[in-house]
Amino acid sequence: MLSHIEDGDNVLNKPVLFSEYGLSDSIENFSLSDREKMYKTILDISHKSAKKNRSGAGALVWQFLVGGMSEFIDDFGMVPWERPSMYSLFIEHSCRLTKVNKGLTLQNPSFKHVC
Repeated sequence: MLSHIEDGDNVLNKPVLFSEYGLSDSIENFSLSDREKMYKTILDISHKSAKKNRSGAGALVWQFLVGGMSEFIDDFGMVPWERPSMYSLFIEHSCRLTKVNKGLTLQNPSFKHVC
């Protein structure tokens, strides 16, 4: 991630979006806490880049689902609010990014309620 951010900043002069990242629950010795640690690491790098107004400020998880969609789930899918610590991680990241972009709270007051 760091080298892609560096390239986005210094070579391409374009933003970098980290998309469709995840941790498969079919890998040997998979644990939800490992998935959570990986997501936290990625979100922390993305937040740090956003705070410095660098190119790596975007990240999309693969894949969020809502309850009742189990037939569509793959080994990367999750329903975030079914695991409170995971749900809190993504809410916290959204709030941190909102604080980086202070104008966002003025455009959408609902962020004040969540954050």
